[in-house]
Amino acid sequence: MAAERSDTLIGDEVVHTLGQQAQTSQVLAQVRDGQVTLSGDVPSTEVKHKVEAVIAAIEGVRTVVSHLNVDNGKRSFGSAGEAVRDNPDGRDDAQMGDIDLGKDG
Repeated sequence: MAAERSDTLIGDEVVHTLGQQAQTSQVLAQVRDGQVTLSGDVPSTEVKHKVEAVIAAIEGVRTVVSHLNVDNGKRSFGSAGEAVRDNPDGRDDAQMGDIDLGKDG
């Protein structure tokens, strides 16, 4: 019986695999106990299903939970596959991190 693959190794491969797929720049992934949860936007149902399938095929992945949205560009700026959201969840990103946009330089 082979040893279980760590979530860290699975996550590394998930990130690498997503990076190799076209039109997945808006996809985020979390790994816990071999379960990969995908979220974000993809431009078509075909891309959604392909992403789910390639992630499910990664060694050590037990299940894939998909919260992927198909966004053809109507809910965001940009064409399908190049969607850039303008404050999609209502948060003020200028106050969320270490960046203070109110300061000079």
